[in-house]
Amino acid sequence: MELNTLLVPIDFSETSRAAAEHAIAMAKGDDCAVILLHVIDRGVVEMGELHQWGTIAKLTADLRAKAEAELAKLIGLLEKKVELQTVISEGNPFVEIIKKAEEFQVDAVLMGKHGTRGRAEKLLFGSTAERVIRWSTRPVIVLPFVEASPIASPAVSPAVEAPPAE
Repeated sequence: MELNTLLVPIDFSETSRAAAEHAIAMAKGDDCAVILLHVIDRGVVEMGELHQWGTIAKLTADLRAKAEAELAKLIGLLEKKVELQTVISEGNPFVEIIKKAEEFQVDAVLMGKHGTRGRAEKLLFGSTAERVIRWSTRPVIVLPFVEASPIASPAVSPAVEAPPAE
């Protein structure tokens, strides 16, 4: 099986950066590409609005701007042996990963086993990787926790930040 186009979900954890590095090494064939996908989690945005940190539109715009900056920084750190594309989507992460895998007709999704989700959320709902494996019609390659190469410190996860207390 030739892995020409790979989709790599990026949550800016060290594991997702390592997955991007592995994808670049694994991509083979003519016109191969690695698509780096960051999903702005709609649940996080709604929680931010609930806590009155801003409107959904403002929080989404802020998270998008942070994600664009972090993806640009990540692209700068990665080896350019293949075409690198970036996509930012909004919604439920596992749903968006599956939708984008189909939309881009990728040969496989390559992702880390653990990202930035909280322990309690994983216990209640399962990890994003587990859900992608369960529902994807595309092959899914899941890496156990692996460290990214020491090319630079890992990017910081763009998170909704509470405004300072007054």
